Amino acid sequence: MALVAYKVVLTTRKHLVAYAVLTLTLVSWLSLVALGLLNSLLWLYEGVLGVEEGLIITSKGFSPLTALVYRGDIESRLSSITDITVEYYLVTPVLVNGGFFVLRSTSVNLNSSCVLVGADIARQLGVTIGDHVVVSSVFTGEVYYLEVCGYTTGYVLEASYDLVARIRGVTKGYYSYIVVKGSSEAQSRVLEALGVKPGEIRLAGLIVAVLSRIGDNKTRVVLYRALTEAYITGFGLQRDYILYFAVTVAVASLIGLVILGLDFARRTSSSLRVLRVIGVSKRHLLLATLLLGLTVSTIAYVFSLALYTRVEFFTLSVLGYVFKTGRHSELFLLVYLGLLVLFNLGLALGVHREVE
Repeated sequence: MALVAYKVVLTTRKHLVAYAVLTLTLVSWLSLVALGLLNSLLWLYEGVLGVEEGLIITSKGFSPLTALVYRGDIESRLSSITDITVEYYLVTPVLVNGGFFVLRSTSVNLNSSCVLVGADIARQLGVTIGDHVVVSSVFTGEVYYLEVCGYTTGYVLEASYDLVARIRGVTKGYYSYIVVKGSSEAQSRVLEALGVKPGEIRLAGLIVAVLSRIGDNKTRVVLYRALTEAYITGFGLQRDYILYFAVTVAVASLIGLVILGLDFARRTSSSLRVLRVIGVSKRHLLLATLLLGLTVSTIAYVFSLALYTRVEFFTLSVLGYVFKTGRHSELFLLVYLGLLVLFNLGLALGVHREVE
């Protein structure tokens, strides 16, 4: 009987089903986009700088673009550890042809008037090898006329360390962040050399060690799971809390689906009452409408997911880095469950009221 009622409602209210699918598709798609962009924003510096797994050493500051670490200090601490590779990077924000980008030092041998441009940035600026770009320092105000002599990966421009240091306005030997690569045992020894207690070491994925100077030239090291997290925490913001807040807002926006479910039940009340008159039980009617709600929710979510993964309506660019909405399975599941539960909750309440 529940299947019969399901078919009756589905065939007699096709326009309502289509309306519900369209509305649920738009709502779930907007929720996916909002959460996807925010999650990408919380990995801003990892995306801009191309930082992946490993141990990152930096210092306290507003961002890795302003933090400075002295190379001699790090080398003296790590001199006894041999089975690691250490890469030093100095980065600085610059104005390039009127837009803000990140300039990073490179180990490639380049002359002082040469710059490598990330392929994505080259497309944004419309430059190719042999062209020239105007680079302005945001720290010293000096302007440099540099030749594009090659391409690099990611969303940065690269130049020799001496040139980047001059543009940044620092003396030689200072860097923004240091990447240490090696086995987990070697990274543990690196952290111990930096002053981290063995019980505080948790190696998994990306580890960021932020050095903070305190009295008597002692160094306190704080560990983070992401480079972006290390700096937004300095403003009193926790990455997880920001994401939880965004999820709460997204779920709250989905509460309107309860109203949509109530309205759907109200608009199908005539069909429900006819079925009730001919002997279909209230339990079977509720089961049929919930089955219909499950079908509508799933179809709408599949459409919204296809729209989200294949079409980019919204783009966001910061420091030349174009955010991707990303494919985060936990966010996908969260939105689907919110869509399913809230719409069917409204539907169940509406059916219970209409066939009372």
